[in-house]
Amino acid sequence: MPESEVFVRLLGGPVEVLQGTERVALARRPAAVLAALALRLNVPVSYGVIAELLWSPDELPASPRRAIQTYASRLREVIGRDAVVAHGDGLRLQLDPDRVDLYRFRRLVDTDTDSPREELDALSQALDLWTGAPLSGLGVDQLAEVERPALLDEILNVAERRNELRLRLGDLDEAFIASLRRLTAEHPWRERTWCHLMLALYRTGRQGEALSTFTDLVGVLRDGLGIDPGAEATQLHQRMLATDPHLLEPAAPAAPPAATAEPPAQLPAGSPAFVGRRRELAELAALLDRPADRVRVAVVSGPAGVGKTTTVIEAAHRARARFPDGQLYLAGSNGGTGVPARDLLGTFLRDLGTTSADIPASLADRAALFRSLCARRRLLVVIDDAHSADQITDLLPGAGDCAVLVTTRRRIAVPANLTLDLDTITTAESHELLATLAGAARLAAEPDATAAIIHACAGSPLALHIIGGRLATRPAWPLAHLRDRLTGPGRLAELRLDGHSVQAVLDATTSTLDPTDATRFHTLGTLPADLVDVETAAALWEIGRPDARDLLEHLSDVRLLEPGVPGCYRWHGLIGNYLRDRPGHGDHAGLRRMLRQAIASITNARGRLRPGDRPHQPIVAAITAEADGVVFAERGDVHAWVHPRLTLLTGLARDALTSPDENQAVEAASLAPNLDVLLTECCGRHDNVEELLRAVTVMPLPPAADRFVAASWQNLATMLASRGQFTEARAAAERAIALWRQQGDQFGEAGMLNNLAVLHERMGDYATAVQVARRCIAAVEAQPVALRLRCQLTFAQVLARQGDLDEARDALAAARELHVPEPGSLDAHTLRMAETYIRLGSDRPADAIHAAQKAVAAAREMGSDRRIGKSTVLLARARRLAGQDSQDTAAAALQVLLGLPDVQATCEALIELAHAHRARGDLDSADACVAEATRLADQAGLGRTHWADGLLGCLEQRLTGNEVGESRTE
Repeated sequence: MPESEVFVRLLGGPVEVLQGTERVALARRPAAVLAALALRLNVPVSYGVIAELLWSPDELPASPRRAIQTYASRLREVIGRDAVVAHGDGLRLQLDPDRVDLYRFRRLVDTDTDSPREELDALSQALDLWTGAPLSGLGVDQLAEVERPALLDEILNVAERRNELRLRLGDLDEAFIASLRRLTAEHPWRERTWCHLMLALYRTGRQGEALSTFTDLVGVLRDGLGIDPGAEATQLHQRMLATDPHLLEPAAPAAPPAATAEPPAQLPAGSPAFVGRRRELAELAALLDRPADRVRVAVVSGPAGVGKTTTVIEAAHRARARFPDGQLYLAGSNGGTGVPARDLLGTFLRDLGTTSADIPASLADRAALFRSLCARRRLLVVIDDAHSADQITDLLPGAGDCAVLVTTRRRIAVPANLTLDLDTITTAESHELLATLAGAARLAAEPDATAAIIHACAGSPLALHIIGGRLATRPAWPLAHLRDRLTGPGRLAELRLDGHSVQAVLDATTSTLDPTDATRFHTLGTLPADLVDVETAAALWEIGRPDARDLLEHLSDVRLLEPGVPGCYRWHGLIGNYLRDRPGHGDHAGLRRMLRQAIASITNARGRLRPGDRPHQPIVAAITAEADGVVFAERGDVHAWVHPRLTLLTGLARDALTSPDENQAVEAASLAPNLDVLLTECCGRHDNVEELLRAVTVMPLPPAADRFVAASWQNLATMLASRGQFTEARAAAERAIALWRQQGDQFGEAGMLNNLAVLHERMGDYATAVQVARRCIAAVEAQPVALRLRCQLTFAQVLARQGDLDEARDALAAARELHVPEPGSLDAHTLRMAETYIRLGSDRPADAIHAAQKAVAAAREMGSDRRIGKSTVLLARARRLAGQDSQDTAAAALQVLLGLPDVQATCEALIELAHAHRARGDLDSADACVAEATRLADQAGLGRTHWADGLLGCLEQRLTGNEVGESRTE
């Protein structure tokens, strides 16, 4: 279709394409893609951004990109192949702006003329394009919710400009009054439209209706918002009651005192490469359009370079028609130092026409005069980079239809209608921004280098603008060249262009800190993670925890850190580069203090989760006595503490292991197995510390670390067994047993025997598992009750798996007599699993269902996804054997286990799901599950483990047609 025949409508009725005067049929999803592209006409839009606009996270199709490309193909059939252009990682709608109603609307609105009549005609033509709610008929909530508020606000601002012109020119016919009534009915919160209606009625001799309209407005605002009309409507009503003769004059209201010849229009130019921030812009637009019962204030905060100013300026430009008396703009800081409010007020007063001789000397008098000048104006005030709450308070108008937009890199407490905290932008938005600056085709030609550059910029709009500018001014540079410069040391040195640099922005922030605080901030660069907590900071800085917390809060207030879970603070990637490029005073002594504090906290946590466990090794006992570790009152406190700090804890140990100080290396070795035990007990996941465990087993450590090396081999064996890596697990177990025996450590040897019994059980060698478990039971008679209970529970479970049900019941009863496991513990879950296996083997599927449900509940109390999945597999098996439909239960188990490292449990879930499909007669789905289980097992090298019995049984049923309910658990 020739472009000249195409016209895209967004501003009223359903989104559609017109060919001449005929409407071209377009399905909803292609129409939604058209709208997303048309709103950013002739600019590349990434697939990620389009997907965010079309689908909520839980509605995303399996391949959003493929779906969008399909919709784009349909669009090309309607509007022409050259109109929808593939551009790197996205699409671009390439049309003459006058072929899209929104851009024709904006062209007409921006008509440059000194004639009010010509301006009125242009605005009327623009508003003729508005025939209903923008972006209608798409059936896509995300797109409408994100984009419609700002579009509607833009349209209504223009409608109010047109209405003011008609009032000024005296065009007050009945059709005009009817149109105002429609606007107030459809948009009842726009107080200015009510004022226009009151004034039009008053000037046409219908004073009673005008006064009644004010009464209607009062009712609407009180009922809907719980507020009274603002100053403009109230003053207009009072003037009507006083029969002010000036109201009858079809002219603009009298100019406010000290008016300038032209209203100030000080907004800086908006960014031509603005992307993202849809939610924030919608919230700002809604605020600026709110009924003006009082001054509206929005505070937008965020780290340096995150795009606060760009976002606020974009919002201000979109709303400038709403503030015809001017837009004021001032920077609240100068080189990191706050500009006094008195000086800022002096500038504002001069901008509003006050002569220097008439500007008062005192801050209070300047603030009072500023409020007076604003009271009868509609002003938009932008205060960029505000320094403090006190500075802003004196700059707020007191009344009138004014709005104030504040940006600040600090967290400041200012009474505001809206507070927004900007974070870095998404990867998709980063790609869109860089494509706009450097060219989408250039990015598409080097996708790997593009991804690395975007990763290096860490979502910082400032960094992306600098990189985009450098690429634009160096067209011969391959992206790989810049990637290499950004991924080496000194990355921040590359993030500078034309006087702008990330490092300068961060220097300006740190320069505001007390010198001691600045030094302490820089020492955070010695940490092995982009994370610090109060306890670690106190140890590093050698200060009390209250003082450490206060400093971390202050660093958070100035946006050098970001608060996470209580007590933890993070920093984004570029601040991490800044810290590492400019090292502070961290040294081996500081690292050791942090390490010892972490060891003491982990030891306390382990003691809380495993009370009655073995005595601490002397090194650990000494650290725990000396260091100020965190104390945990509840099991849940351990879970809440350890997971946010995991990268910090493992990083401290990893760095200390390579220390030339042997004592420090030994202490680091003690952390690894203790942390692994803590995680196993806390949530059943111990794969997070594999690298650390392996490092302990291969490092040349002194004899003082032998116990920790043996414990690391033991924990590594358990972890490998849980993954089905049985050969390597057995080798690790043998190393652990040999080391424990060499040290004469009976507790360690008994614990490894217990784990070895579990290993043989997972391999399907139940006879050996029982044999090893018996040796374990004999070896733990003199050991702490916690270890005896664990071994007894394992003994009960492996007996049940072998089919020795009577002895299994006796073993379970003996375990109960020893100790009742604490709810939420690993032992509590093991007990429930043993009960389930006994009842499954006793041909009591109804009892087995009940026991499996308790096992699932115990796993949930632990917070262990792997154990939830394994318990749910048993629940599916129990339901199948009871003759129930087990498909949903088996599918739920599979959903939990997919992606976890326990391949064996995943295979068991697939086999249970195959049984369920077979019972329903869905043989193809059953075959698919069996094939996937076989593939995963072969890939992981599981071999003929006990899960294969279920596989063979399922295959046999597939061939012979035997009923699933006839099979027995192993």
